[in-house]
Amino acid sequence: MKKNLFIKAALCMAAVSLLTACQSQKNSETVGTEVQAASKQDNQEESQTGESEESRGVFEAFTAQDLDGNQVDQSIFADADLTMINVWGTFCTPCLDEMPDLGELSEEYKDKGMQIIGICSDTVNADRELDEAQVKKAKELAEQTGADYLHLAMSGDLVDTLLPQVMAVPMTIFVDSEGKQVGSAYMGARDKDGWTEIIEEMLASVQGEA
Repeated sequence: MKKNLFIKAALCMAAVSLLTACQSQKNSETVGTEVQAASKQDNQEESQTGESEESRGVFEAFTAQDLDGNQVDQSIFADADLTMINVWGTFCTPCLDEMPDLGELSEEYKDKGMQIIGICSDTVNADRELDEAQVKKAKELAEQTGADYLHLAMSGDLVDTLLPQVMAVPMTIFVDSEGKQVGSAYMGARDKDGWTEIIEEMLASVQGEA
């Protein structure tokens, strides 16, 4: 009986996990990095909510391209006090489920010093080259979900600096106008109220320092 109860409890925990985050799809070249990152999960810098310090420094200097093929760099942060970077995947139901709310938040905060930028994690193939079919799919999904803010492909420098750190999606990072990370990374999806609370806290932090 105890064994059956244990199995049921484990299955319930797995189901809850699937509701909030999806394991990121990776190619074999990043497996070694994933193992190294996984070994740091007990580090004191990581909280019980899944916040992580792994992604610090990624966005202070980088190049990539958006889903329309335009080249971008860290200057995309300059006009906002705070940028919410939401890393998502076309295969991830929790990612897509929260994107309509993110679209609304983007509109509500655009005149308050906060912007949202999405990064689609699965736009490169096994050779770490841009997959145009996946880019097209990502663009279509962004439009369908009403997430009408800027979305980047996982391309350029981000393939080497950010992709190996994405253990699951959605993963959300906040940065200031210089691309410096604010606080820790957030793993998993949240509803609109949950993100509003976090955004307000982050905005107060960066705008209070101005």
